[in-house]
Amino acid sequence: MIVALSAAYNLLVSAVLQRRYPPPGAIYSVDGYAMHLYCTGVGAPTVIVEAGLGNNFISWQKVQPEVAKFTRICTYDRAGLGWSDDRPDPHDAKHIAQQLHALLHVAGENGPIVLVGASAGGYYARQFVSDFPQQVAGMVLSDSSVPNQIRDMPSGQGALTREKVRQVHRRAMWDLIEQSTGWARVSGHCKGDVEQGLDAWRNFARASDCRPAYARSGLAEWDEFWHSADEAAEARCCGSIPLVIVSADPDRPNPAWDPQTSNKLQESLKALSPQSRRIIARRSRHHVMIDRPDVVVAAIRQAVTDVREHKPDPQVGTTVVQ
Repeated sequence: MIVALSAAYNLLVSAVLQRRYPPPGAIYSVDGYAMHLYCTGVGAPTVIVEAGLGNNFISWQKVQPEVAKFTRICTYDRAGLGWSDDRPDPHDAKHIAQQLHALLHVAGENGPIVLVGASAGGYYARQFVSDFPQQVAGMVLSDSSVPNQIRDMPSGQGALTREKVRQVHRRAMWDLIEQSTGWARVSGHCKGDVEQGLDAWRNFARASDCRPAYARSGLAEWDEFWHSADEAAEARCCGSIPLVIVSADPDRPNPAWDPQTSNKLQESLKALSPQSRRIIARRSRHHVMIDRPDVVVAAIRQAVTDVREHKPDPQVGTTVVQ
């Protein structure tokens, strides 16, 4: 009875907070499911952001206002995240790309677009370009996951990374249990924590915190991570579209990654398009859009300019440190 009451209390508080803090943008019905899309700015091409694993639109609110000053930009919530309904479909790259395409069609955002993929969102972006190449005019990858990142890690680091996979899965399972039972809210863990500089979005984060559907979707994306990696590896991406690759600082300590191999993997992404360049964001961790939003904004501006001017970036093929 106690568990049932705490679970019901959690659902009630979540519903109240979601009504109290409706998200900016609009909610669209896509194949019978609600999906949240937030667009600002004017101009073409439109920038569409595919956030990292388990992240919603809030994680891009250091970048979106700046990009909106020179073109239109849209962030959104994938199935089960933020203000979007969960779905029974697999949370892999192919289904995520199809759902984004359907959302953009319903919302009338039909391109041309510059697609931005961060972390695991890089897999989803590559799949989208493969499935809907006529819509994508350019792309930016922000410290994107690389399909062969486990295989190419030195044995010691690779073993550590596989253990990290198991640890994250166990932690996500406990999060789901704690949120489904309401324990997370009763014990005061639903505070709406946000990254530094995003304090204005704390109430929105509280409204999306501790929802069982959110935890379930994050876990589903994680469990499909390696399947999505295989799909991205097989995807036909990215032709000769302008591609700007932003990478975290390889010199920042990270016990789970060998810095030299990680740097090589990021460099290998330049092979996706003959119109590619890479930027290393100094003093940045994995979430470059949080640590160095200025670098991500500049990369998006460069891709947008390349599309608008229909001429090659003068720094194609180079790696620049900023």
